[in-house]
Amino acid sequence: MASLGFSRGFQFWHLVLFLASIFGLTSDASDSGDFIKDKLLGGLLAAGFDDKSCLSRYHSVKGLSGNPSPYLISRLRKYEALHKKCGPYTESYNKTVKDLGSGHLSESPDCKYVVWISFSGLGNRILTLASAFLYALLTNRVLLVDPGVDTVDLFCEPIPDVSWFLPPDFPLTSQFHSFNQKSDHCHGKMLKNKAVTNSKVPSSVYLHLVHDYDDEDKLFFCDEEQRFLQKVPWLMMRTDNYFIPSLFLMPSFDQELGKLFPNKEKVFHFLGRDMYWEYPTVTGEVISVSQPSHEGHQQTEKQIHNQKAWAEMYLLSLTDVLVTSSWSTFGYVAQGLGGLKPWILYKPENETAPDPPCRRVKSMEPCFHAPPFYDCKAKRGTDTGALVPHVRHCEDMSWGLKLVDN
Repeated sequence: MASLGFSRGFQFWHLVLFLASIFGLTSDASDSGDFIKDKLLGGLLAAGFDDKSCLSRYHSVKGLSGNPSPYLISRLRKYEALHKKCGPYTESYNKTVKDLGSGHLSESPDCKYVVWISFSGLGNRILTLASAFLYALLTNRVLLVDPGVDTVDLFCEPIPDVSWFLPPDFPLTSQFHSFNQKSDHCHGKMLKNKAVTNSKVPSSVYLHLVHDYDDEDKLFFCDEEQRFLQKVPWLMMRTDNYFIPSLFLMPSFDQELGKLFPNKEKVFHFLGRDMYWEYPTVTGEVISVSQPSHEGHQQTEKQIHNQKAWAEMYLLSLTDVLVTSSWSTFGYVAQGLGGLKPWILYKPENETAPDPPCRRVKSMEPCFHAPPFYDCKAKRGTDTGALVPHVRHCEDMSWGLKLVDN
């Protein structure tokens, strides 16, 4: 494609709409059912925003695949009220931040938080942020987002009148880069050192849920550890995994998740459409695009690269038929936002093309690439992809887990 030039004032979301129109991307129908297209996406989106503050929120090309449950809608509204009560610089926030200096609780806080630490590539960040949000919803916490290098410039705020971004003066921000499995307040290390007690609750705990996490870190997915973590005001989470499938294996969350998501394969579709909207360029600079980038390799910390990647994911989500490569979080985001069940191209093994070379997936849900294989109740290893009908192994990664409809 020849280079396309745009005049000053052309906003980033306009680019997505323009490319969608010239490529003939339509959204009238899908094998997942009719798409619901209304301003608030069946109640997923909060009312009260200025339409011009985030063009993509109300000018999305594709509607919603199916109806979110009324219970999910009500819980989202309750979460928004909680976020307004406990968000940055509120009285409750300021009071809880003070406890971070002492390291221990002065009294039981009114508000508790999970802080998502910016980490990994854009596709992973989108998937993990959805995971952290669902965990916050299940545990009545407020999600605060580490802006990282470019998150503020990529996504619109999802809640009216209050920010979801961690304030720049948050006292632990400068330590985020050094948090690891050896940190004193790492949950896994605390378990190894038998430092987890109900009598002495720390003001913060670091959750290491990255792909290299060990057996102790993985105990995060056990109800017994959740009972301890529920008492901790500040949970700092670093992850590069879409860990939602393992939340569905936890008895303490089972009933609530069943009410939130009767249709198990649309968890990311609904959460993603609630949370992620492209942020327009602030300065209105000239934007030129030759074609979807094909940059060859990931450049995680470069804003322009991530803007291109985000545009490409969104463009892919607008298609009617999608083919993705194995293990691609880029593809997972596109299929989830678009409500699509893609065809997955298998990776060659020993320089031999697989037979068949591709396969249609069972559901539009992303794959959890590094799940635990542990029965918390029996305290032994188990195949976590064979415990319940709605959590199964992924088509593109035999040891991964994904949500499917019963």
